[in-house]
Amino acid sequence: MKTQILNISSLQHLETAKVCEDFFYKFNRYNFDFTIVLLYSNTPLDSMFLQNHIRKSDKLVNLQNNLFCLVLDMTSQEQGLKAIENLISLYEIKHFSQKLYISFANTQDYSDAQSIKSHLFSFLNYAVKENNYNQITDGFYELEHV
Repeated sequence: MKTQILNISSLQHLETAKVCEDFFYKFNRYNFDFTIVLLYSNTPLDSMFLQNHIRKSDKLVNLQNNLFCLVLDMTSQEQGLKAIENLISLYEIKHFSQKLYISFANTQDYSDAQSIKSHLFSFLNYAVKENNYNQITDGFYELEHV
């Protein structure tokens, strides 16, 4: 069965902006990097499991039925990638048959909030379209598909 491409509305972009507002403030003022991750599945995600396996300083928000935004506070690209890899590994153990689509971006690679948001949703749509489930999709896919 071919997975349907996400229909991302401006509402999800707006909600993502609200979620990230405080983090972007710290980034702009104090140069504290952070990582944003979008998580999507065709079936309901176990948000309680995810919430129980992130730090108190991180933020998990439901944007849509099966679409979540996770912000990993004060993480470099390497730290954010390692954290999401660990979280996904744990999640797969409990929910081994669930297909999870993941997009990843860190503030080290972007100069403004708008570009990081639009790239995140673009990465996620690419992952769904190409059926890249249980893999982290980030800016490197652009190099291969320009």
